[in-house]
Amino acid sequence: MKTETAGRPPARKGEMAGPSVRRPHYLLAQLVIRASAHLLLGYRVSGTENIPRKGGFLLASSHKSYLDPLVVGAGLPRELRYFSKRELFANPLFGWLIRSYGAVPVERTGADRRALALALKILSDGEGLIVFPEGTRIRRPGVGEAKPGIGMLAVRSGVPVIPCWAGATWDPRRSLLRRVPVDVRFGPPLSFAAPSESTQARRAYEDAALEIMAAIARLCVGS
Repeated sequence: MKTETAGRPPARKGEMAGPSVRRPHYLLAQLVIRASAHLLLGYRVSGTENIPRKGGFLLASSHKSYLDPLVVGAGLPRELRYFSKRELFANPLFGWLIRSYGAVPVERTGADRRALALALKILSDGEGLIVFPEGTRIRRPGVGEAKPGIGMLAVRSGVPVIPCWAGATWDPRRSLLRRVPVDVRFGPPLSFAAPSESTQARRAYEDAALEIMAAIARLCVGS
């Protein structure tokens, strides 16, 4: 049975590699996305000083639009990994393309344990991983409730968790006559220690999830 590797494709001869180094094609994509967002929507990014320059980190972002992974990733000084449903990799060419930009295939159903193992491997390899704690798009002001998986991942990985607010990626006020700029904000890192006893693990995961969502909610104030 073929297994997936959490790491990105190996560097070719002469190509820079390393979790904290952006490859040329990745950097180019970031520049194109930023320029397009500035031109079409208006685009602001703040808090990039909170992103670790090396080592694994978990980026926990609000989620209101399919634009979120693009505008969040484009504002980072590092590359970012993310999960995509396995069906998107059915076409070999498209699968290779999105994999080269950090996508990791997972099953949509029944894959929580496997996805967790993949996520922990990515983080232990010193890479950044974006997750959406709410689990789905929340089409209303503010934030929703976090799924329990984000707390488990934060506690078990032990890496810094960076809260992120992607504001106005979905906004009913936006029209051809009214620009509502996309506002991406990265907050200070959060850290979570493993519980001293296994019986306390569930409570530790729940508390971590609540703290992460509270940090994201604080970022959206005034947006």
